[in-house]
Amino acid sequence: MTRELSVDASGGLVVLGWKRQPDGLLLNVRGQPEAVLLRCRCGRCHWIVTELFPTEGNLLVVSCHHCGTRRTFPFESLTSHKP
Repeated sequence: MTRELSVDASGGLVVLGWKRQPDGLLLNVRGQPEAVLLRCRCGRCHWIVTELFPTEGNLLVVSCHHCGTRRTFPFESLTSHKP
């Protein structure tokens, strides 16, 4: 069973990868043996996801599709999208 994680309890996470599922957004997180399902404070699990690759470090930005709650995580993707 996938563990749910509240967006309010997600501070300090480093995301290694992510995947959209029918039930929401799964995050592979450093230090966690299994992926976690990110849940918003409004109770929803559907997110708009943006990967950013600035020169100072990769970021994963998620915004709740329902209420607009936004969170930014350091993102250590296994595949680099930088030129």
